[in-house]
Amino acid sequence: MEKQKNMSLRRFLFILVTLLTGIPLSAQTIKVSGHVVDATGEPMIGVSVVPEKNPTSGTITDFEGNFQVDVEKSSTLRFSYIGYVDQVLKVIGTTMKVVMQEDTKQLDEVVVVGYGVQKKVNLTGAVGSVDAEDLTKRVSPNASSMLQGRVPGLQIVQNSANPGAESAAIQIRGQGTFSGAGSNPLILIDGVEGDMDKVNPNMIENITVLKDAASASIYGSRAANGVILITTKNGSEGRLNIDYSFNMAWQSPTTIQKRIINSAEYMTLFNKALEHTGGDIATKGYEQEWIDAYKNAAPNDPQYPNHDWYGDVIKTAPMQQHFLSVNGGKNGTTYNFGLGYLDQDGMVIQTGYKRYDAQVNLKTNLGGRVTFGTNINFSKSNRHSTSYTSGGNQIDNNETEDLILCTFTQGPYYTPYLPDGRFASSGYAGRGHNKAPLAVAYSGGGKKFDENYVLGSAFAKVKILEGLDAEVKASVRYNQTQAKCLTVSVSAYTFHPNAFGDHQESVYNSDVNTLTVRQETETQYTLYGTLNYKKTFAKNHNLNVMLGYNQENFRYDKLGGYRTGVPTNVHWELDVAPTAGQTNEGSAYEWAIQSYFGRLNYDFAGKYLFEASFRYDGTSRLASNKRWGLFPSFSGGWRASEEGFLKEVEWLSNLKVRGSWGQLGNQNIGNYPYQDALSAVKYNFGGIVTQGLTQNALTNMDIMWETTTATDFGFDFGMFNNKIYGSVDYYKKRTEDILRTLQVPSHIGVTAPTVNRGIMENTGWEFVLGHENRIGDFTYSISANLETYKNELVQFGAREINNNGTIRQEGLPWDSYYMYVFDGIYQNQAEIDALKPLSNLTKPGDMKYKDINGDGKITPEDRVVVGGAFPKFNYGFTVNAAWKGFDLSVFFQGVQGKKTYVKEWGIAPFRQGSVPAVYWRDAWNGEGTSNTIPHIFNDNYAPNTAISTWWLQDASYLRMKNLQIGYTLPKSWLEKVRFQNVRVYFSGDNLLTFTDMFQGLDPERTAKNSRGVIYPQAKVVSFGLKVTL
Repeated sequence: MEKQKNMSLRRFLFILVTLLTGIPLSAQTIKVSGHVVDATGEPMIGVSVVPEKNPTSGTITDFEGNFQVDVEKSSTLRFSYIGYVDQVLKVIGTTMKVVMQEDTKQLDEVVVVGYGVQKKVNLTGAVGSVDAEDLTKRVSPNASSMLQGRVPGLQIVQNSANPGAESAAIQIRGQGTFSGAGSNPLILIDGVEGDMDKVNPNMIENITVLKDAASASIYGSRAANGVILITTKNGSEGRLNIDYSFNMAWQSPTTIQKRIINSAEYMTLFNKALEHTGGDIATKGYEQEWIDAYKNAAPNDPQYPNHDWYGDVIKTAPMQQHFLSVNGGKNGTTYNFGLGYLDQDGMVIQTGYKRYDAQVNLKTNLGGRVTFGTNINFSKSNRHSTSYTSGGNQIDNNETEDLILCTFTQGPYYTPYLPDGRFASSGYAGRGHNKAPLAVAYSGGGKKFDENYVLGSAFAKVKILEGLDAEVKASVRYNQTQAKCLTVSVSAYTFHPNAFGDHQESVYNSDVNTLTVRQETETQYTLYGTLNYKKTFAKNHNLNVMLGYNQENFRYDKLGGYRTGVPTNVHWELDVAPTAGQTNEGSAYEWAIQSYFGRLNYDFAGKYLFEASFRYDGTSRLASNKRWGLFPSFSGGWRASEEGFLKEVEWLSNLKVRGSWGQLGNQNIGNYPYQDALSAVKYNFGGIVTQGLTQNALTNMDIMWETTTATDFGFDFGMFNNKIYGSVDYYKKRTEDILRTLQVPSHIGVTAPTVNRGIMENTGWEFVLGHENRIGDFTYSISANLETYKNELVQFGAREINNNGTIRQEGLPWDSYYMYVFDGIYQNQAEIDALKPLSNLTKPGDMKYKDINGDGKITPEDRVVVGGAFPKFNYGFTVNAAWKGFDLSVFFQGVQGKKTYVKEWGIAPFRQGSVPAVYWRDAWNGEGTSNTIPHIFNDNYAPNTAISTWWLQDASYLRMKNLQIGYTLPKSWLEKVRFQNVRVYFSGDNLLTFTDMFQGLDPERTAKNSRGVIYPQAKVVSFGLKVTL
């Protein structure tokens, strides 16, 4: 009966394959026929049979495993099938019998885990991985954005596209805490802590994400938010390989908001909004004479323009990347050297980034038992931007967002320059806008950030006895950043002269040039050693025991200075300015951690799997009585597919059930919060001003770790020789003893102490499903992942209602939206009289809010919790295909159920004179004209700017993250020029987006409570070349 089922399946697959492919046969010298079977003698359907010298004349085996193909005499045939080792056989005679062998590499595939590697089939924890091929299909200057959507449970949001300052927010399985300890995962590069975005993506071999406690607890107090392990490329023994890659890209905004740039219409609407909000048109509005002048002007009259300022500030920007590597090995020594260069212009004017990368990975065997190696990554970068500030110490200001904000506020009725070349500040005297963006960007100074980053390590491995190995590794991470902010006084003038023929002057960036310089240095030393014992007993009992020691020391130093009176806009050193009024700053802190850890792995016959691990951490950040913490974990698995009763199920390739439990700590709780700190203060003592000391905050000696307890259950499966594969995981992650500051009466005079008093919980599901196959010369794969999770604030104390439209309350997700519910537009005064509005200024045409408690009036008690603070689910899917040198890859990523609060410059009209979006043309203009968009209003008009669901946008989206089409030149062409491989490709990022967000707003780039002026997300179109010599 089982044989009949298998035969029916084989016939079905054969018919399907035959319909999908029509591989033609070309007449050749002889006709060869044959029979293909697997190791058990079963016929194999759909095996690709391709002549090496003429790939276009290939065929596939039928449902009985038979084939016929025309070939030249003495040629060779390649037999290939997913999950089996390729066979290349010489044609001898006219008949052949071929036995295909399973590819054991799938069973032997290893995954990088904490302090080692494990066979993927034996993993009992929740682990995701991405290899170099998938990672570098996207053209991006940083690795974090390349990971987005690739691993379920890994959430990455690029908060900015500012070159060199993308500020990716990374979380694994949701937000784990609400304290200053943060939710960022631990990132390890070749085993030591580092910065993911300081590593050239071309240098990365693979990335592993440790999601559950069983996988991550070996890192103890560093791993409460998960761990990301990055392995850089090493050489391998064999011939010398020289690889070069080049990419030329063009960046442009994914979306541009259409705004009303007809000057007469802009001024008319402004007056209308001003009148509605009770403003004085005579002193703040636009005279009818001015409006008529623009209406009656000839097209393209330079005196009466209709100008789009956005196009002056946001432009298409080029980006180029080069990477060269040399790798190989001989006589026990392997090496990989890499050099990278990135030159990225920013889409926002006067922004840009350059980075120079170098990598040296070297490993050598010193006489059989001892192996020595080193991993060194170096990065030098230079970033520049505008100095869009008001003078003073402004290094930390977000100058690019301020520049975009001010661009929104410029009216269309004037251009950036006067006819004589001077900068324009506004159209008419007394009708001011925010700073003129081009004036400050090009002549107002700037910011420079120079960074040097080194991550270097050296290790030695010693084989002590058979099965017993030891390793010692030492590393240093050094990161030095020098930042400079030069603000230069710049003048701009009204576009139109006043009655006396004068252009009124405005001065930006204060009247005096200033310079701020700051240098920050981070130094971290790590030393760890492991002892690993591996043994097999009685054939089926496999044991692996690892013990280790780890210590880390970290120090931060900051030194800065500030002076005024810098003579010109080309001087960037403090000594050119006078010392009068100068200020300086300096600070430092350090911490250390010491750890003992271990792991035990056991499996019986590869079927029953068990793992236990522990980490015992001591940190200097806690008081001596709370300094040490123990973090254990246990996990188990059952490879059911290895059982005899399932071995007979031929279509089932793999079935593994697994579960885990563990605890993790979080030591990122600030520096020595338990210690009393004193600061200098002056006070009156006997009529004399005396220097003294005062305590700033109450302390708590009993502060301890934040502890995360995580449970995970899942299963992995593979069918039809793993042509179809997938996994399902359910997890629960509960963080307790979260740090928060107590509330104390203000008359106490000191800050309240920090205590362990908070609980947050995340629960969720993760799904992965994939399929891969080969049909003749055509190979393809499809994979998809989806995750959904729920966040809950379990213990918090008294609720907090924030003025940004969020609430923190037990039983709700963290920072849930809390606001009035938009309920249409007041159409007439009778409706206003029937339901007392929130504001006494309310008029017909203003927003109406829902009376939740039914008391006939709108009050703060009518606010409700609104969903959308966290997405319902995140997902991604990829399609890859290849045929005779051509390859195609398409990657989509999406978010569903996420909402974003966007106000002010993102949607509101005339905020500081900002140009309204075109949809404000459909605003309410009389009874019955609109019940969705209120009467156009000016600035922060109370009746319409209350925090309500009208401003809450659906930020769900589906985006084509990457499309890549490539062609690899045939090897027969390359033999003449002695190249191993040449591939050319086209790549596009963020080419398509499907969303219900307001037109012109990017759902991915817009953060919670955003003003809508974030550095735009980039649509990238590029062409590239990869060559191997």
